[in-house]
Parts: sequence; C-alpha cells; structure tokens
Amino acid sequence: MKPNRFYFIVALAFFTGCDISDNDISPTSTFVKIYDDNRFEVEYYPLDVIQTADNGYLVLSELKNDQSLFTSVYVLKTDELGNVLNQTEMIAPYANPVNSWSKIGDKYYFICMDENNLIANLVAVDNDGNLANPIPIPGITYPLVSTVDENNLVLLSFDNSNGESVISLINETAQILQQASYSIGAGVEVEKPIIDHLTRNGRELPFSIGKITNGLYYFNGFYNYTFSLVFTNFGSDPTGVCQGQLSAGGISSVSSLGNNVFGISRFNFSDNYINPISNIPTSDITSSIDLGGNIFPEMASEARVKLLNIEQEAKWLYATNTISKQIIIQGFSQNTGDILSTEYVGEGNPFSFASFRITNDGGLVILAKTAVEGRFQRIAIFKRDAKYVRGLLH
Repeated sequence: MKPNRFYFIVALAFFTGCDISDNDISPTSTFVKIYDDNRFEVEYYPLDVIQTADNGYLVLSELKNDQSLFTSVYVLKTDELGNVLNQTEMIAPYANPVNSWSKIGDKYYFICMDENNLIANLVAVDNDGNLANPIPIPGITYPLVSTVDENNLVLLSFDNSNGESVISLINETAQILQQASYSIGAGVEVEKPIIDHLTRNGRELPFSIGKITNGLYYFNGFYNYTFSLVFTNFGSDPTGVCQGQLSAGGISSVSSLGNNVFGISRFNFSDNYINPISNIPTSDITSSIDLGGNIFPEMASEARVKLLNIEQEAKWLYATNTISKQIIIQGFSQNTGDILSTEYVGEGNPFSFASFRITNDGGLVILAKTAVEGRFQRIAIFKRDAKYVRGLLH
C-alpha cells in the first residue's frame, strides 16, 4: 500500500535518530533515541507509540503549523532498534491527530480532522508505516480522543453546532455503529477550554474514553458545564457521572478493573493525586473531589498522566512529568493500593512524557518530547527491558 502523493509528503532525508543507548546491553532491549531535524523551525509534539509485528515502532505526533490554527499530522516508523525507516507528514487539510493508536487485525489506526470542514477522518497505517487514504466519518466533528474496542474504535468528539460531547462506536471502514450525544451546557465559557485544547492555545485537557467489563462505556470530557467522567450505554442520558470542578478539576487518567473499581489520577487546580483503588459508582452522581488519593507534589501541574493495567500481575504503572522536567514511572498494587516502585527517566535534556506501552519482549517503550539544546522540540523514545519492568512491579 503506497501513500497517495496528493495527501502526503514523505520526508526521510531530514529526520535522523541519535542513539545514546548503553552499548553493553542488547540494543533491542534497552536504548534511547532522540530524533533530530535539520529544519530548526519545526516543532514536534509526540502523542502515542505502538510496537508493530516486526518489533519496530510507529510514532504518532503533531507538528506545529504556523499556517493554521491546528497542528499537522506526522507518522514515524522505526525498526526494532529505533532507527528511522519511514516517515510521513500529512499535508493540508489533514490536521489535529487524536492521541492514540488502535490496532485492528494487521492494521494500525488513528483519527485526525479535516481542518476545512472539521470532520473526523480515520487513517489506516500498515506495518511498514505506509498511510492509506483518510476516510471521513460523516457527522463527527472535532475528534478529541479514541481507543480500540475489540474490532472497532470508540471515539469522543465535540459537536460545536449543538454544544454536545458525542461518543461514537465506529468500525474500521468509518461506519458509525452506535452514537450518543450529551450537552456540555450553553455558553462561550464552556466551549472555550475545548477550543483552546484543540488549537493548542491553552491547557491540554485529559480527555479519555474506554469500556468497563460490564459493557458500559465511559468518557472523560465535558458534560453539563463540568469536566466529568461520564458513564453511558448510548442512552439519551448518562447512567452516572463523576463530576469535576468546571475545567479546573477532574480525573486526569482512568482505567477500569470492573465492579465499579478504577485506577485513577486526578487534578484539582494545581494539585495532583493518584488513587490506584477508587470506587466510582457508575449509576450515580458523585464528585471527583471525594475520590481522595495521595498527593504527589513532584508531578508537574497540568501534566499528561497515563496508566497501564498489568493484569497478570494485578499491578498498575503510572507515568507523568515532574517539575524538574523528567519522566516519573511508578508501580502500584491493585490489591492494596501500595506504591511499589518509583523510577525517573531522562537526564541531560528536559523531557515531557507522551505515552508508554508494554513491548513484545515484556519490556517498556516510553515516548517523550525533548528540547534539543533547550529549544528545538523533538521526539524521543526510551526502550527498557523486561527486567526493568519487573523491578517496577515488585
């Protein structure tokens, strides 16, 4: 499958990876790559990483675009050592990639937006990093976040015309299978944080979406004037809501363990909390303030937080940024809530956490943004081995 020349610019010449790994360790199990660009004015904002069937990696990233309100789309494909094999910049009108890869069958999918009509588009990527033609998803505007749901994707978007948060279940051909809309409340002051998030002119809001083992879906987004965790069965009303504090407080990451038990992190103005065992009723109205948790003052304010459910170990891995511009990864027990480990990643340059995943060899791949020479925003990948992960979990 070859990229359509009218949609994409493939630019292998200007982007190279600088390897700063430890040469005494197998280079496929542990390495660090910083991907530089001789176009000094270009700024990269990485979103997500996923390992491919050949043990290489696909990186989804935004590019700052001075010619548009929105960011451009960039996809990087590496081999198992992190060396660049393929890279693609999507040209206008495609913009604003949603921050998640979804694997269905032998393809990898992400969602972006047509900046002319604001319609969401689904893009398939093969194992070699080649992009298929984008497929519009009719009626869905301003995509915010998506995730895989078995052989489908579930997507949260914003309907600016009606002032609604929209949850949609779509298949790999961009057909809408189910959909429901919920009012965010009337007024410019409610829409402004969403538009600022989309244009990257304000805070990056921790939108998320997922499914609980009992079949309910949830989204972390705006409902009834407030940034809230909303539970839904695609009915006309939510089944339950955990309310935040307008846009200044709420849940920053969430994953379900079933039976109304979740691992979460939350924010309340400038404070950050982690609670690895949170009971959140899915059929009631509650408040995120009541979820408690341990405050972590070293966490940077408004930092991106993600958590991985290591099911076979009954453990969580949380990752985020520190105020000293490092990445912090912490292990927690899902049974007791106890903290098991703390590791810091990144030195020399300032690093900002983007995403992480368990790799095929039981290790960990960590995606980050770094500032080369303190000012050039670039992509970085850290690969850690299975021993490193075991240390985090015990």
